[in-house]
Amino acid sequence: MSKSKGQKKQEAGDEKSILIHSERGNIKRVVEIEGPLHEAVKKAAFEALQLWNPETSDFVVMKDSYTKTLKLPLSKEEYEFYSRFELRRSSKEAEAIIPIYIASFNNEWRETDYYDNEIFIIAPKLPPEDLEELKRRAMIATSEEQLEVSDLGGLEEDLEELEEKEEEE
Repeated sequence: MSKSKGQKKQEAGDEKSILIHSERGNIKRVVEIEGPLHEAVKKAAFEALQLWNPETSDFVVMKDSYTKTLKLPLSKEEYEFYSRFELRRSSKEAEAIIPIYIASFNNEWRETDYYDNEIFIIAPKLPPEDLEELKRRAMIATSEEQLEVSDLGGLEEDLEELEEKEEEE
């Protein structure tokens, strides 16, 4: 009887996640964490808890997603990697919905605006171009230029607004 991809993956023991640590618009570090994503999130949350000052900040860990658009046809390697996530196909492209987590542990309210000074983004280990995109999002989320955020999952909306602003200039 043949084994499913998930069984092969578990037997190989090669599940890895990444942690992106961003503070005030800068990437402090990117760390690879052994094990499945849910375990990496727990490890990262524990680390963030150690860095958190409950007198000055809220502590939040939130599930979000990163949408990757892929041009068709997919290579065998792309299919094998992105099929682990919600892979959807249209006539001209495919999309993968990749789960990510955001741990906010150094944040503040400025009048009516919520501002993240420091966050962790935890995600499955991704190809270099996806990792660079998540690093960019982490920097934007903690930068001084950060626009008003209605919730921690607003990274997508923040990017769209910043891109529109750049186009106007």
